[in-house]
Parts: sequence; structure tokens; C-alpha cells
Amino acid sequence: MNRVFLNTIIEDPQNIIIKDKEIIKKLIKVMRLSVKDNFIIFDKQSVEYLVEIKEITPKQIICQFVSKSEIDRELEIEINLYQALLKKDKFEWIVQKATEIGVKKIIPVVSEFCVVRDLTKNKLVRYQKIINEATMQCGGKIPPQLETIQDFSESIAGLPAQDLNIIAYESESGTKLKDIINNKRINLFIGPEGGFSQEEISIAQRNSVRPFSLGKRILRAETAAIISCGIISQIYA
Repeated sequence: MNRVFLNTIIEDPQNIIIKDKEIIKKLIKVMRLSVKDNFIIFDKQSVEYLVEIKEITPKQIICQFVSKSEIDRELEIEINLYQALLKKDKFEWIVQKATEIGVKKIIPVVSEFCVVRDLTKNKLVRYQKIINEATMQCGGKIPPQLETIQDFSESIAGLPAQDLNIIAYESESGTKLKDIINNKRINLFIGPEGGFSQEEISIAQRNSVRPFSLGKRILRAETAAIISCGIISQIYA
């Protein structure tokens, strides 16, 4: 069944009128739906609505309520991914896959070895579109929140002490990720292509952020991000 995410709260499920141009295009041009066809629509709440298309105009689609269902496809834990900026489309890939896994927040971070040090407005819009589409595709309900760019040191300093705060570090050998997951709110730091500097690891440790290892091999940043999120999500699956 086709699913559509509405970025506004559905106030009246009995009278849903879609005016968003992108959603109208997706329903008509991509999904090729027409009058009397059904689809599922949802917002950031815990309900999905099955609706039938009653009328299509160039500016809006009028839908009739058919049924509703409560859903629960979110993780029992909160994973906040602090991801250092990466080159080319690697960050896009992480955004998509982290959304599928079910992270709660994605926070772009600028660290010492980042080649990319800023994000344009167009890129942020694109990332949000990727998040929304990935949420629809994977059956998720609540898209992760995409935060504004933060400096690494400021991010570390602002972490709540009661959370589990961890950082992937290729030189760590004793602490495995699976052995330290003991909290239901986890702030996870993944570095850029060149990893974190020794000074950044020292800053993290001084602020009670625990380095961990993902094994004997050195992984690419995007691989480390998704494996880390995946391991954490499966522990509480």
C-alpha cells in the first residue's frame, strides 16, 4: 500500500485536503493514483489513516476517510547520530540509512579533519526530502529530526551527563560497542573520512564520552555510522 507523509498535523481525519505540490505530484505522477484509489497518509503522530481519493484538481486532492490504525514501528531507544560532514553523496547515504534504522536525530558535525565544513540551504532541503521519503519507504512513523550544523567541541560540551555518550575510534581496542549499551538514550559520534584527531578524542574523554571499537578493521565513515546504529538498534529490537 502506498504511504504518504504529511509534514503538518492531521487535524480532521474525516476531511483531509492535500495542497502540498510535492505530495500531489507524488500521488498522481509517481504513484499514478486516481479517483477512488486508496493510500495511507500519516503525520508525526501514532496513527495512520487509510483514505480514498474523492476529487483531484491541479491545486488540491480531497480525500475521504476509510479507516485508521495505531502503529508502533519506532525503536525503544533514542539514537542521536552526531555525524561529521563527509564528501560528495556519502552524507546523503547515511541520512537515508539512519532513517530506515530509526534514529531520532541526525546532527551534522564539523570536526578537525572534515573536508566539507558547511551545508548549503539546498543540501539541507534535499536531506529533509530524503528523510521523509525513507520514512515512507521503510514503514516508519516519525522522521528523525535533522539538526543544524554544530562544532565538534560544542557538541561534546553540551551532552547530557545522564545519557550514554560514545565515540567511534579506530585506535580503541578494549571497548566493544555491544558491551557498553546500557542506556535508552545514546549520543553516537562518528568521524569524517580521516577520523577524529587525538585532541578530539581527548576532549571527548574529558567530557565522559567513551571511545569504542567496531573491530580489527578500519571502516569507512559511512560504514561505521550504519553498523553502529544497526548494532544499537538490534540490542533493543
